Amino acid sequence: MEAFNSFLASNQFASLFIVVAIMAVGDYVSKLAKGKIPSGLVIMILLVAGFWTILPAQLADYAGLGGKIYVLSVGLLITHLGTLISKEQMIQQWKTVVISLIGLVFLCGFVVVFGSLLFGKANAVAAAPVLAGGAVAAAVMRETATALGNNEAALVALVCMTLQGLVGMPVEAFALRKQVRELHQQYLFGKLNAEIKEEEALEKKKNTDTTYVILAKLLICCILASLIQTVTNGALSMYVVCLILGFVGCTVGFLPEDALTKANSSGFLMFVLFGTLFCGFSSTTPELIKPVLLTVLSLLVIGTIGLAIAAFISSKIFHKDESFASAFGIVVNAYLGFPLNVMIANEAIESQIEDPEEKKVISSIVTPKVLVAGFVCVTIVSVLIAGVMKSWL
Repeated sequence: MEAFNSFLASNQFASLFIVVAIMAVGDYVSKLAKGKIPSGLVIMILLVAGFWTILPAQLADYAGLGGKIYVLSVGLLITHLGTLISKEQMIQQWKTVVISLIGLVFLCGFVVVFGSLLFGKANAVAAAPVLAGGAVAAAVMRETATALGNNEAALVALVCMTLQGLVGMPVEAFALRKQVRELHQQYLFGKLNAEIKEEEALEKKKNTDTTYVILAKLLICCILASLIQTVTNGALSMYVVCLILGFVGCTVGFLPEDALTKANSSGFLMFVLFGTLFCGFSSTTPELIKPVLLTVLSLLVIGTIGLAIAAFISSKIFHKDESFASAFGIVVNAYLGFPLNVMIANEAIESQIEDPEEKKVISSIVTPKVLVAGFVCVTIVSVLIAGVMKSWL
């Protein structure tokens, strides 16, 4: 074992190959299952099993992933995603924001009320903001619980962050696959024709920028986003600003549509992003999870029931535009956020739609929703919820 670890530590290519090979297996299994099993879930399980057995916890470092290259890839990719959303689609996302907020109210309400009855108030309160978002909320709740001497609640917060994707990925895949099937039927019956014509009418003048010019423009947006985050002391997340600047830049013609694809850079940056993200599970150990596993899984089930009820109510409120599947696909972003939500959305579309034009139309409907929902839940509101609920511990 030591010889194997030493070999990986001394050979970046071998370490990188292991990460790529595991991700390739995830892709293969997902395609074999026609998207019913998210590739991210397979990758997560394989890497966790590897870290628990033969893989070194420093695999990402050995492979050259993480650190500054991860921050770079996230900034460029989110700015790029802004170039995929039209002005009309962005305006329509107010419904996504409302549905996301309804989902968070029911998620936190169910977890706090029913979780307190079953597992104690401290554990339920520590879990709720984390399930509503992720890393930042987990850090706030864990730090507060530890300061109060409640180590069990602190552990619940940490394990919730680790395991929420285990439930979120298959649930999100189910919801998005159903939504894509619904949109496919609408497409076949001509109900999306108006949207297709509208997109064609809004198509930008053909962009002739070279790869390096596009990358330079994307980096300008990232620079501005990082400066805005600094000036606002983090009140405005760099990544939210990247999305906005990508959208604005594309709308005014500064950036081309689908910028990174035109710059031939999307695939590699996505690999860096996902490779780093999944290698983060190296900190997940049996000793960490076992003491609170039943509690966390139960709270996840309770939270998911709350999200399902929120999606049902939202689909009734916005019945002309949002089905239950669409609303459920929005609220479950509390468990995922970028980039997993976009990954699952792409798999749901690729596994069920063959026509390239139809893929483009359906993607233009699904991707903005999951992207905006992820930012609302994970990046913005969950932090506010944690700030309020930490006083409840």
